[in-house]
Amino acid sequence: MPKLQIRLMIVLSILLACIITFDATFFYGMTVSINQLDTQIQTLKNPEIPQNMNGKTIMYFSDLQYGAYTDTKRVKQVFQEIKSYHPDILIFGGDLYDTDTKINKKNQAMLVSLFQSIEAPLGKYAVWGEKDLANKDQIAKLYKKAQIEVLDNSHVSLSNQSRNSMRLVGLTNTDGIKTATENISNKTYNLLVTHEPDNLVDEQLSTKSINYALAGHAHSTQITYPFLGGYRKEKGAKELNTAKNKNLAFPYTLTTGVGCTRVHIRYNAKPEMHYFILKSKIGR
Repeated sequence: MPKLQIRLMIVLSILLACIITFDATFFYGMTVSINQLDTQIQTLKNPEIPQNMNGKTIMYFSDLQYGAYTDTKRVKQVFQEIKSYHPDILIFGGDLYDTDTKINKKNQAMLVSLFQSIEAPLGKYAVWGEKDLANKDQIAKLYKKAQIEVLDNSHVSLSNQSRNSMRLVGLTNTDGIKTATENISNKTYNLLVTHEPDNLVDEQLSTKSINYALAGHAHSTQITYPFLGGYRKEKGAKELNTAKNKNLAFPYTLTTGVGCTRVHIRYNAKPEMHYFILKSKIGR
């Protein structure tokens, strides 16, 4: 067989293998990975966590994106998973609805009912995502019915009926850093939640007493190719994302979120939630 023909067969074989791999990747991402909701369990240890909060738990999830790609069935599965963990505190990281999703009485009532089904005796909280702001008044009313407190460049004390407390700080944008962190000190444990990871990079936060931070928004790009990285970067997650970490003045967690936007696929970016267990003394 001529060398040229052999080379051509090798090239065609490689192209065929690439096509098959590409198709298999998308099939897996659209049928398997997208339904593999994972709950990451982590312990937050710090002597500043008050003793009365020792052993208390937080469920954090973000980017529900209810709409064309995250339907009612999938949303109910998310909340069923949350309920199974019986968290003391529930935190939602923003983007309740997906872009262009029509908000109506039916889906509002459904979401209110699901949030109400979570007991979370120490409170339910949310921060604004960029998609929420387009329907801020409607979503604010939904949260009010569901007894969810929105932390809009503000903070709240988590005390478990005690004088000693920790602070939950909700940051909407970098313009609100001063207001959100006002009067917090290094004598309390301060947990900051924001939607867009790039907010955490702001130099103002490096001088604040933040013990830990949570962010979402990027979805880990939903499709992350080996070696090549994510297929796109979201505005608000270009400086800090799953593929691009930075050493900040505080540790942080970036969640991949639970929903989908733009495309109905997840590859190397399984949907996830985060369950935190608070420990007031290191080593216990």
